[in-house]
Amino acid sequence: MTAVSSISVLVPTFNGEAFLERVLAALASQATSIPWDLRVVDSGSTDRTWAILEAARARFSVPFELERIHPLEFDHGDTRNRLAARSRGELLVFLTQDAIPASNDWLAKLARNFEAPHVAAAYCRNVPRPDAALLTKLFSADDPGYASERREVRLPPTDEYARLDANARRLLWNFNDVASAIRRSAWMRHPFPRTDFGEDVLLARALLEAGHTIVYDAEACVEHSHDYGPAELRRRAEIDGRFNAERLDRICVAREKDARVLEDRFVERDRVQLAAHGFSGAALDRETARARECRRALFEGLWAGGRTTARRGPTKMLASEKLKLLFVTHGFPPETWAGTEVYTLTLAQELARRGHQVSVLARSDPKRSVADGGPADFALQREEFQGVAVWRLVHRLDHQSLRESFEHPGVEASFREVLAREKPDVVHFQHLLHLSARLVSTAREAGVATVLTLNDYWGLCARVQLVRPDGVRCDNDQGLGCLMCVKYKDYTQIGRAKELFPLAAPLVSLTELALALPKAPSVKLERFLHKRRVEVGRWAQAYRDMQARPKVVLGNMAQADLVLAPSRFLREKYLASGRFDARRFVYSDYGMVTEHLRALEKTRDADGAVRFGYVGSLVWYKGVDVLVKALAGLAGAKLAVFGAFEPEKDAYHGELARLADPARVAFRGRFDNARLAEVYREIDVLVVPSVWFENSPLTIHEAFLLRTPVVTSDIGGMKELVTDGVDGLHFAVGDAEDLRAKLARFLSEPDLVGRLSRDFPRIKTIAEDAADMEWRYRAAACAHVESEKASG
Repeated sequence: MTAVSSISVLVPTFNGEAFLERVLAALASQATSIPWDLRVVDSGSTDRTWAILEAARARFSVPFELERIHPLEFDHGDTRNRLAARSRGELLVFLTQDAIPASNDWLAKLARNFEAPHVAAAYCRNVPRPDAALLTKLFSADDPGYASERREVRLPPTDEYARLDANARRLLWNFNDVASAIRRSAWMRHPFPRTDFGEDVLLARALLEAGHTIVYDAEACVEHSHDYGPAELRRRAEIDGRFNAERLDRICVAREKDARVLEDRFVERDRVQLAAHGFSGAALDRETARARECRRALFEGLWAGGRTTARRGPTKMLASEKLKLLFVTHGFPPETWAGTEVYTLTLAQELARRGHQVSVLARSDPKRSVADGGPADFALQREEFQGVAVWRLVHRLDHQSLRESFEHPGVEASFREVLAREKPDVVHFQHLLHLSARLVSTAREAGVATVLTLNDYWGLCARVQLVRPDGVRCDNDQGLGCLMCVKYKDYTQIGRAKELFPLAAPLVSLTELALALPKAPSVKLERFLHKRRVEVGRWAQAYRDMQARPKVVLGNMAQADLVLAPSRFLREKYLASGRFDARRFVYSDYGMVTEHLRALEKTRDADGAVRFGYVGSLVWYKGVDVLVKALAGLAGAKLAVFGAFEPEKDAYHGELARLADPARVAFRGRFDNARLAEVYREIDVLVVPSVWFENSPLTIHEAFLLRTPVVTSDIGGMKELVTDGVDGLHFAVGDAEDLRAKLARFLSEPDLVGRLSRDFPRIKTIAEDAADMEWRYRAAACAHVESEKASG
């Protein structure tokens, strides 16, 4: 590693108007010969922050990029990683929204540390603000991040390092990313860990233990301090104490009485210093009392946080920037081309383009049976598809029990073979349907880091979509009702079965005892009873299988090192199960292939009609019948339905044909996806009328990319993606009358399409998605040692 040739200054913001203008002015004044740029990610500020940033960008002298994310996407480590991944600089300089560079050569001073090739990271001296409270200034004297002397830190010899106690090690690992820098090459081998606190210290430890040097630069200063009161001090100290215990195995304050001792000791010193600053008499007593409140809050918080019993081991730097990745999914092209499969393919291709070794394990359903010469179940075949290595796992879904639909030893054995052959750094499970939920724990047992994307509700619902075939949506687990829905398909009894669920367990136990009774004395009676035993035994086993499903499926899913949800709604649904750690459950929407999606100028209908459109599969839960009914009697409106349409073969398609007015509704059939922009050229407004909790429909993303507003059902990820009155409208799910009223607005308000086309949300590209996945995979691999220890 040598001196850097370019710099990216990276700033996360949230409601930072208090100091942000001063920070930006100080950055604008920086004088350095090294090319640099500025990138800011804002986490949904509600004050003037965004306006300040936009105004500054317009007059900034270096490239300045702005991005907004939802507050739920913020994490101290993740947001910094996102900034780094989106940037270009060889040196990554991180600065908080309230740390003001003290001079116009601050950036140059910080960069000079990296002229030494062994330096991987450096951090700046903090100095209290000129108007900071006196106690704030006195307390900062205890913080090594405010010290006036430069430090260059490397680990001592191995035997000496091993003898250091927890306090000495914590001082050695000190790092503060309030104002800091790290070489991109080092960050790529160890991104910031995802954590509530201390991401900078964990990074520093990993860098030092990998043999690098970290510099504390006392000359590169930033103005940064906070006048915290006792309540805020205690809250922060408790977080700090918990972090030290859980992540560094260090107890800051061992006993409550130790907190009192430390309080008295420091207050005695505070009183002396206050007197030296001119306080005396009653004023000195009052200020000393305030110091005592703060010291008590600090040490009590450290003691309280340190009582946690959770322990996690260290993270580690990767040996290489390049990763070996294995994707696991329930299907893959060319056999299946649904949303998850296509997304898996495009993400795999993009990651391979970035230099990683990517392979896919996908369930395959051969056309020939074993008797007709087809491959045996669970056989593996390795091939290549569009540049991606693919393992096809034969699984005909010939389940011998309900349990085998979510937990299958045959699938697990084949997966172990692929793990042994591929030796991946990370396994990313894109879908576990038709495979086995235990693949997650199987990967962990093999020592491999795991990432899981939840694309639908299969973990919560055996029917995948939380909607019954009779059209009723399920807001939560139906207990025994799920068995009636899945196994016996008696939807009228689902509610009653759910109520009886608590009584079912003892009844099944009695049934199982009865099944174990001796044979009947009569052969005829025994034949009769045997038949009944088989029937009852099958019911009892099905009940046990369904009863076990949440624990097996959700319990295994929750073991993943990182869980991703493409919508906030879906994330909340899974978190409501109580089985997931919210800190490891991330909202992250899909990236899109956008090269072929360039909005064309809209054509106009010859009759002047408003052209509504539907794009997608024509299955009942997509609610196309609601849309067709809504269009009835709507003068001046036309509807084009794009999707495979076979009314002679499909009963639902036949119903749509009967409902539709041929003068208003045209079924246009399939189209080549490469023609998508041409299709949307003929659509003024897209309608997404699904009656199930869609997650993050790709059709809505595509519509926005092609500058087309969307009218959608007011549930699930659809409601989340479309902002009512901004880029589309919501209507009451399944309500044709309400949908008709919303569509009628486009007829009575000629400028409505234009108004709803002014401010479409930015859609993440597949390249940006792959860049984010890249650091997530690296972070998971770096942190896998600690996750194994924690789970143990």
